[in-house]
Amino acid sequence: MSRTESREHAIQILFQIENETHEISVEDATRFIVEPPNRDVFADELVHGVISKQNELDDKITPHLKSWALERLNKIDRIILRLSAFELLYTDAPEKVIVNEAVNLAKKFSDDESYKFINGVLSEIIKNKA
Repeated sequence: MSRTESREHAIQILFQIENETHEISVEDATRFIVEPPNRDVFADELVHGVISKQNELDDKITPHLKSWALERLNKIDRIILRLSAFELLYTDAPEKVIVNEAVNLAKKFSDDESYKFINGVLSEIIKNKA
């Protein structure tokens, strides 16, 4: 499984978790996306990382939203930003790859303008990372 596919799985799992009206476990959400007995280890790492660092990620993202509040972003954009910020801040994946993947995820799962916004926010996070 490619890392691109794993990122797509992670986005879908995180969306499933955030979209449920009742509490859903990561395992149950994963079963909706990745058919058992298959496993997507990289997606699992991303999902657990985003969930465990969500408050820190939100704190890193929020200053770069200009006049937007994180809660007002559509769910998929918020999830893409969290996932990408997690990768930028807590993994050694190349920044260009992470931003490119985020833009492609936004083009695939969100509206026509979101990818530009996401690209801008991630660029600001990179500038302020050091």
